[in-house]
Amino acid sequence: MQVNSLGFSNASTGGHTARSMMFLEMRALVRSLPVAAQQGDFTRAIVDENVLDKPTQASRVKSLRHLTELYGLDPSRALFRVLWQLGHADLDSLPQLCLVCAYARDPQLRQSFELVRMLRLGETLERSTMEQHLEAGFPERFSPAMKKSMAQNVDTTWTFGGHLAGKARKTKQSPEPRPISATYAMFVGYLTGLRGEQLLDSAFAALVSSSRSQLLVALRLASAKGLLSLKSAAGIVEFDFSSLLTPVEQGLLHESH
Repeated sequence: MQVNSLGFSNASTGGHTARSMMFLEMRALVRSLPVAAQQGDFTRAIVDENVLDKPTQASRVKSLRHLTELYGLDPSRALFRVLWQLGHADLDSLPQLCLVCAYARDPQLRQSFELVRMLRLGETLERSTMEQHLEAGFPERFSPAMKKSMAQNVDTTWTFGGHLAGKARKTKQSPEPRPISATYAMFVGYLTGLRGEQLLDSAFAALVSSSRSQLLVALRLASAKGLLSLKSAAGIVEFDFSSLLTPVEQGLLHESH
């Protein structure tokens, strides 16, 4: 992953040790704050104005901390800024936008996807199976109670993100990409150094779509809307995200690639 200058986290534990991806809270923030909001505006809205409707001051502060762990909440960083912009452009894409961003920042969520993406359509996912999978990825790292909590949290996130269905009984379903969420998935993969065909075959692609053809339809629609530039000829695929990046960020990516 890229360093924090682009909004990624190098922490060994992520927000799912405490909560799911907090989609309802993120939706409330998008509805409450303008696209031009700055970093301090999130603290003011969550803690001072209580736009998340939390019952106590302590719960407001805790919500801010968890949301920051999950997303960064810093519009000066590309990872969060583009999520924030695209979420305002299409609120229906927000669940997948949040999923992609949280995945990029949270090692436990990334570990859980290795299991979720291998499930057959309609297959049931037992919480105990997820607990065992998390233990395999982080042996002797978490207590049984923490593994149970994390399993519940990641399962909730995958449900909001369109990969699982059901409440008590979780079953595998296929996510359906939207032009906005497909753009963001490819963008985040691009930030990590992936290019061309690598992006279409990446875990970031699988976060929002179960098939390449479905993903390409969404990406071509996004390209027609000017969200990105997509060129495909003679088996070569090229992405250009210049419209979403600052000149400084473009320089960082050029140097690192």
